[in-house]
Amino acid sequence: MLPDEKTILLEEYRDCSGKIGRLDNLIWQTASVILPITLAGFAYFGLSSSHTADQFISVVAVGIGSITLLMAWFLLSRNWYFYQLIAFYRLREIEIELGFWHYRYALFLRESKQSREKMLEKMTKKEKERLLKLAEQQRDIPRIGLRRTITFLTAIFSVGWIVLIVREYLLTF
Repeated sequence: MLPDEKTILLEEYRDCSGKIGRLDNLIWQTASVILPITLAGFAYFGLSSSHTADQFISVVAVGIGSITLLMAWFLLSRNWYFYQLIAFYRLREIEIELGFWHYRYALFLRESKQSREKMLEKMTKKEKERLLKLAEQQRDIPRIGLRRTITFLTAIFSVGWIVLIVREYLLTF
């Protein structure tokens, strides 16, 4: 590989890594605005002792608005996550070309034991040895993942609003 080609790949590697970080920050900065607003709405309406028709309309309006914000965050985050996956894929391609291993190790370790075995079947002896050595030194850690976390948070907060709306309806009418 020519030095210029290596330099270009290193720059692209750095750019992809930066893109992943920026998108991750974007996902969680957005969540740091939306989730506290939702919690404040829960606290305000959940602790309210007056249950009038006007109060019910307010809960419905704020609840629908919060669910809409949560769904927007969910959809945007999934889109940003998709672009992260592309960047991770490109990072692994560059790692193969340059002989790097960081993201290849990460991809291997996040898989289940059955998936790891399938991955190993497709590899050269040298690659297998590296990954098996890594797997021996690392214990299995349950993988939650960004996508599952985003889905879980969106579902929990949306269900919370629905429960709060139903509660307010039952206490009002």
